[in-house]
Amino acid sequence: MTVGSAVGEERAGAHRLLAPLRRVAAGVASVPWRRRAFWVTQLLVLAVVGIHFADDVYGSDLAHVPAVATLVLAVVPVGYAAIRFGLRGSLPTAMWTVVLMVPDLLFFDTGLERWTHGSMLTLVVIVGLAAGRMVDVQRSSTSRLFASERFRGIARVADQLPDGVCLTDLDGVITYANPAWARLQGLTSPRAAVGRTMASLHVDEHAEPGSAPYEQPLLAGGPLRSLVEHHRAGGDSHWADVTVSALLDEQGQAIGRLGTVRDVTAERAAAAALQEAQERFRVTFEQAPLGMAIITLEGGFLQVNDALCQILGRSAAEVIDMGVLSMVAPEDIQATQQLLRHGGSQKPFVQRVLHGDGHFVSLQISSSLVSDAAGKPLYLVAQFQDVTEERRRQSQLLHRASHDPLTGLANRVLFEDRVDRALARARRHPEVLAVLFCDLDDLKGINDRLGHPAGDAVLRTVATRLQRCVRDVDTVARVGGDEFVVLLEDIGSAEGATATATRILDALQRPLTVEGEVVVASVSIGIAFNGQDAVTRQKLIKGADAAMYAAKQEGGGRWQLFDAPGPRRVRR
Repeated sequence: MTVGSAVGEERAGAHRLLAPLRRVAAGVASVPWRRRAFWVTQLLVLAVVGIHFADDVYGSDLAHVPAVATLVLAVVPVGYAAIRFGLRGSLPTAMWTVVLMVPDLLFFDTGLERWTHGSMLTLVVIVGLAAGRMVDVQRSSTSRLFASERFRGIARVADQLPDGVCLTDLDGVITYANPAWARLQGLTSPRAAVGRTMASLHVDEHAEPGSAPYEQPLLAGGPLRSLVEHHRAGGDSHWADVTVSALLDEQGQAIGRLGTVRDVTAERAAAAALQEAQERFRVTFEQAPLGMAIITLEGGFLQVNDALCQILGRSAAEVIDMGVLSMVAPEDIQATQQLLRHGGSQKPFVQRVLHGDGHFVSLQISSSLVSDAAGKPLYLVAQFQDVTEERRRQSQLLHRASHDPLTGLANRVLFEDRVDRALARARRHPEVLAVLFCDLDDLKGINDRLGHPAGDAVLRTVATRLQRCVRDVDTVARVGGDEFVVLLEDIGSAEGATATATRILDALQRPLTVEGEVVVASVSIGIAFNGQDAVTRQKLIKGADAAMYAAKQEGGGRWQLFDAPGPRRVRR
């Protein structure tokens, strides 16, 4: 025998001698020493057996507890340890019971009582061994499933999934978890989860006992789905959509649970933000001081607020029933239809809308198009502001800026603008137009004799009679204290202008009564035409003015034509 073989024999012998010790150490290591529930069962055994042992020691100080009752009660923690930890939990618990009862068996029991108690201790050990073994056998079927090639293939696929996947046995002990599930639990790797219970990972002080998904009874009809808030060990939490279903073996028997977890924290935050935005819009819509409406692309009202109903003088049901096109002014219908086809207008515009009592109100409207996620237009959100009074005031200001406050006729600014426009049209489409410059012959005498209020009354009467002598398309303006001008458009020939001048002379020669005195407002009229292509507004008015002075020099009460380079002295 060589030296090497001798050494090998010595090592083999030592290994055989140490093998029992290694098995004992492995058995001790397999006991769930670190589990709180294990020590709770041991303390329960100590309490049950201790009461009986104290009875034997102290005698009459405590109520007598029969050994049989003690042993029966000891079966409870042994059975619980078996269910919770299998044989590695039930066997130490049973042996702990035996150890605690041995002093009573040796020192206090005699005869038949010792034999009975010894048999019952043996029964406790047998119950612990049987119950633990049954649990281990049941769990071994789960282990065989997890060890199968089919499961390993499924696990490789599950490891790539973005959602968490977890398998547990019937006691909630985790047997498999994919990386996504481990990340959701705040663990560094799936290995950190295997062997632990779901209850140890999910600690929620506010949750009702037994309310967690993994604590619910398995349903034969299908999986159990719930939305839960998971609290991680680090203190943070996340919302998860959890689905738990039964894990079945080849015979269809439940051997565990299959759980899938999807983190929906971001989705819940987005949903909450959307709900908050919708609530803000609802409050803004309902309480806005401006009128607001949701309008279809065809012009129907989907929803209106109270402010719009007040503006329109109608109920919400009436507004929704009528629609947009039924309420806008006829001249605005075509523009409204075009706006609806083009998705509204964010730029404010004004339309006249029919009020409930029959008159039209001016509304300033702006709208925004709302589309779906694909960009398809859905509806319009429109705002309405009543600008009727504002428009009326603006109209009054514009009227005052362009009209004579005493007579209501156009003033010089408006008259000159209309002359410019008429000359521009005449250049594009040749037509004859004329300016009549009218000057009262004796307004100063009336003012001196009867006072300025009487002179103002004469001016108002003259203004009214001048308007009656011309067409609606013509313009009459007051440009000075006693000076009036008339623009005659598209009169066809000079005779049209002279005929109008004659009517004016006749109208003003009719007497009028002012301050109880009969007055005749004589007038001198100068007439100028656009006979030359280069004629301007200034030349036209200046020519009419020159012809008017020529008529006044002839004694007044007549008209004269202007013909460059000087006025033609033609008397009526």
